[in-house]
Amino acid sequence: MQAGAGPFEYIFEIMTEIFKHFLDRSLTHVVRFNAKPQQFQESVAEHSFYTVYFTSILLYFLKKVGEKIDETKALKMAIVHDMEEAFSGDILTPFKHYNEEILEAIKKVNRDTIPLIFEDLPKELGKEYVSLWEEETEQVSKEAQVVKLADKISLISKCYEETKVGNEFFKPIYERELEKIKNVEYPWWQKIKKEITG
Repeated sequence: MQAGAGPFEYIFEIMTEIFKHFLDRSLTHVVRFNAKPQQFQESVAEHSFYTVYFTSILLYFLKKVGEKIDETKALKMAIVHDMEEAFSGDILTPFKHYNEEILEAIKKVNRDTIPLIFEDLPKELGKEYVSLWEEETEQVSKEAQVVKLADKISLISKCYEETKVGNEFFKPIYERELEKIKNVEYPWWQKIKKEITG
């Protein structure tokens, strides 16, 4: 141990890169909807938990109707779907979608920085997570679509909670997003939609 170094500094010096990765809780401190008054602040980590949880529920219903899907892949994809926000923070939707040029610039920066999130992990694991993140952003595979819908349901549940306690700022978002998921046209969604949305 170096002279003057405390026990925590020493432990940090000798621990593996993987263990340092375990200690990074950045997404716990990234607040979503940071330009709106909130009764209950929600971190990206909380949102990601609900996205994974809702993905698992959607997978249950898909399995029940015999829809083939890679459950493990979908769950891992849900875990990493917002990991870039450890760098970018939660970018406000009106800004992100102001025009195509801004959206493409944000997507490029996210693509360029996402490997940095996983650089402390074994190379093949980091590559797998980057690949899953990229697949989710492309929205082509069924697994990516399921995660995106779970992501939207997580957003709806947050907005519902806020409106239930009188926060009118979230009501238009809640109504808009609820209408959107009812109109999603994925063939697999048509098979289970009624059981979920009524």
